[in-house]
Amino acid sequence: MKDVKVNDTHCFALIGHAGDGKTSLGEAILHHAGATTALGIVSEQTAHLTMLPEEKERQSTMTSSIFGFEWSGKHLTLVDTPGDSNFQADGRIALCALDGAILLVSATSGPKVGTQRMWQFCQSQEIPLLAFLNAMDKERSDFTATVDALKEMGANPVVVTLPIGHADGFKGVVDLLNMSALTAAGEAEIPGELAAAAADARAQLVEAVAECDDTLLEKYLEEGELTNAEVAQGLVIATRARQLTPVYCGAATSELGIETLLQGAIQLLPSAADREPWKAANGESVAADPDAPFAAVVLKTIIDRYAGTLSAFRVVAGTTRPDSNLLNLTRGQKERFGKLHLLRGGEHVEVDAAGPGDIVAVAKLKSTHTGDVLGAEKGAPELPAIPIPQGVVSYAISAKSKGDEDKVYASLGRLVEEDPTLHLGREASTGEFLLTGMGELHVRITVQKLQRLFGVDVELKRPKVPYRETITRRAEHIEGKLKKQTGGKGMFGVCYLTVEPKPRGEGIEFVDKIKGGAIPRSLIPAVEKGIYAACEAGPLAGYPVVDVRVYCIDGKHHAVDSNEMAFKLAGSFGLKAAVQQAKPILLEPMMDVEVSIPGSFVGDIMGDLSSRRGRVQSSEAKGSTQVIQAQVPMSEMLEYASQLTSMTGGQGEFHMEFSHYDEAPSHVKEKIIAEAGNARAEDA
Repeated sequence: MKDVKVNDTHCFALIGHAGDGKTSLGEAILHHAGATTALGIVSEQTAHLTMLPEEKERQSTMTSSIFGFEWSGKHLTLVDTPGDSNFQADGRIALCALDGAILLVSATSGPKVGTQRMWQFCQSQEIPLLAFLNAMDKERSDFTATVDALKEMGANPVVVTLPIGHADGFKGVVDLLNMSALTAAGEAEIPGELAAAAADARAQLVEAVAECDDTLLEKYLEEGELTNAEVAQGLVIATRARQLTPVYCGAATSELGIETLLQGAIQLLPSAADREPWKAANGESVAADPDAPFAAVVLKTIIDRYAGTLSAFRVVAGTTRPDSNLLNLTRGQKERFGKLHLLRGGEHVEVDAAGPGDIVAVAKLKSTHTGDVLGAEKGAPELPAIPIPQGVVSYAISAKSKGDEDKVYASLGRLVEEDPTLHLGREASTGEFLLTGMGELHVRITVQKLQRLFGVDVELKRPKVPYRETITRRAEHIEGKLKKQTGGKGMFGVCYLTVEPKPRGEGIEFVDKIKGGAIPRSLIPAVEKGIYAACEAGPLAGYPVVDVRVYCIDGKHHAVDSNEMAFKLAGSFGLKAAVQQAKPILLEPMMDVEVSIPGSFVGDIMGDLSSRRGRVQSSEAKGSTQVIQAQVPMSEMLEYASQLTSMTGGQGEFHMEFSHYDEAPSHVKEKIIAEAGNARAEDA
């Protein structure tokens, strides 16, 4: 693809909170590097990194955008990631395939919840990063306060560039590594009024770097200074070890401070050759060797109107070329692709090869999805698949027009393939199809895309809770009987059942206790079928009956009138009667819930969870974030996402998964039974 060595190949992400200017920064970087001929403006819908109509309309990134380009003898891949919590998971997936990140922070409002989330994710994945304080040309910009806020966040910032002025007076930056000023006119001497501040900031930079290395610290203490080369190399080591977060500043829309940031990205963030080696499943390190067996991870799936489905992958080892065979190691499937495409926003450029650190896309892989690992058919290391975050908000979804059902679900399948944080499934007990995403906006934007791309309309509504029914005591010798005479051949079947409760989660068990031919052997399976059919709708509210052991202990039959249908109905009648006498109860699904919030909201959130009949299991501090574990009924969590956002000002997030079924309180039971009765009356 290019005559660039692996150690000159870099791929990094732009991360941060929604609305702070990540896309504008990306556009400034691309324009400064000559990758685009004109500066893309988000508000004018000319940004090269914003492609979806939904993104242009809302002026907000909703899916990661990949742009490969050349600059200063390097091959760089920039990935602009979403900052909104509804779409941020897409950026987290991409980050797992990259080597570094630039954390964008607004100099007018400081780090926000999206900033903190992405910084914490980088820490958990051991991804080194730089910070860029944006909007220094805006009113209320405050460089010092923003750096202090990064300290409070735990980022251990060290200033590398100082602003020259602020707001309307912002003219450029002071580069503390080279002790020079850079303005729109080019490189210049440091303004006299900033000389003292620059000297002081330079001393703090040198001291911070020295403290990260014993050899440098010893020299610094003896001589009181380090050479430029020592400071630069020490900063490289400290950044990649995540001991320091170098801080740059500028203004994306004015294209000020971009040169120093871009230089910092290629000098401080690791290249594909310099990063910590990837680890195979067997624990062995995987070197970024272009001559090794091919290995790659898929970081994104894209539905392209013309090319079809594109799979974008980052090459970890080896080299691939067009018209190649490979193996999907995650799914054990062989794949073949044709052309290789370098992604440049909405433009796809054909290339003739891709090696370690490159991100390219291929079309129409049959069974490959985001997160999968690809490799050569022989000798490829088995890399770990990228973990996919699970959605937290579900909506029941159905076609507006009855004839569109197949088209709706087939089209949704395409969108789920593109966005793995979406999930489409059917709840067997309610019959509803559920679309699950990372938030309400995530689901609603998916519905908009469904209409735009495939021309189908759907309805969203709150999903039904999959309640269950069970029994609490033993009921013995309950008769199930069918006797029907119509003048000709009749129907006759009698069975006697005993039921008893089983432990939660063990399902329905049928036990044949018939002796002496009271029911012919050939008809006992019919009794069992009738019992299982009756368990599909319990007597309280019509929900499935679970965790019951049923003994068929006796029965009666007629030589002429007994048949399979008669005993199936007899078994069904007997089960219903037995459950009625075994003190039935309603079970509700309980969810394991994890809520992550700033510490100041702990009391409010715990109180709210308790008001939802939740049981708090634990509360643990993880840095500046408090993580609360609780068990809460599903019915109380259906609209929790928007309510948590309201309570925390968007600074909280949660995840939940099914835990177990528990007995519903009497007031909940009565309400559900009443609703079921009303629904039956309406249907009648």
